[in-house]
Amino acid sequence: ELSDPSQNVSSAGISVRDVLMYQHLIGRPFKYGTTDCYDLLRCFYRDVFEIELPNFARPNDFWNQGIDLYNRLYHKAGFRPIDVHPSEYQFGDVFLMAVRSPVSNHVGVLVENGELLHHLWGQRSSLTPYRGIWRNTTTGVFRHKDVKLPEAVQTQNIMDFLPANIRRKIDAALENPEGIEREIRL
Repeated sequence: ELSDPSQNVSSAGISVRDVLMYQHLIGRPFKYGTTDCYDLLRCFYRDVFEIELPNFARPNDFWNQGIDLYNRLYHKAGFRPIDVHPSEYQFGDVFLMAVRSPVSNHVGVLVENGELLHHLWGQRSSLTPYRGIWRNTTTGVFRHKDVKLPEAVQTQNIMDFLPANIRRKIDAALENPEGIEREIRL
């Protein structure tokens, strides 16, 4: 059974600046070819990563004509398919979905906390947990070749910096908290 990626998506290296760079994209009205799911992706990549994605022509109803537009063009926009465990999905990864369609007709971008920023036909752009219909209709996950997220900051246990005798006292106190309370009262 696959784990639920909305519970374990890495947001390592995501700053408040990154989040603020896309907040204005939430709640946009839908207009096919102008403010649709692909335009949302283009604006996100421009504003967050300073990457300009091409504005490909999107014929009306292309998915019902059997045109697999997104899968034909993702590489021309700099995306590469990734085959990783859902726990390795990263901020900015792109999800293609086939919503009531035999081919991919919807795109969303992963942001922090396992949420998908996307713009569904006829609705306002929104953040939605990546699960349920979105996970079940995903046809591919992609990462842009020029997106480089900072490495997660590695922290060390402060106990590693303490002398051995102090560590032993702390360990003993954690094993017997009543002893610490008795020492504090004395």
